[in-house]
Amino acid sequence: METMNVEIKHKLNTLCTGTSSDFVAFAQVNERNHAIHWNYVVGNLNQRYKHMVGKSGKGLSGTVLRFGRIIIVDQNTPNYEKTRLEYPIMLAENLYSAIAVPVYFKEKIGGILLVASRSLRAYTPNQISDITTAAEDFASLYYNEKP
Repeated sequence: METMNVEIKHKLNTLCTGTSSDFVAFAQVNERNHAIHWNYVVGNLNQRYKHMVGKSGKGLSGTVLRFGRIIIVDQNTPNYEKTRLEYPIMLAENLYSAIAVPVYFKEKIGGILLVASRSLRAYTPNQISDITTAAEDFASLYYNEKP
């Protein structure tokens, strides 16, 4: 288990550096009650994420869980300021741009990968592709199976 934790932290660090981001996190979705907990975090300013419990349809991770697709919050988002205020993780960590990607396990969303920045920016199509690929890698690493 400790080896897996080190591998996941290493992948998070690599993703953070590779996308020029400030914050990267992986949340696991509880199969029984669909609660979302941020299990692994890199670049955090505080420990508030540990107390956050997401629910389907609520917050950034809950929106990804509900709709099963990538959610991007950046300078191109309509009503950006209002949208940003709806996501507790963005407020707690002072994040201004974010991409949240579902991590699929056995055709269900088993986790959420969040990559974010503390400055207002737009992620490039290449960065979005890298983040999506990283989500697939997390599925095989975290769930110890091929995506």
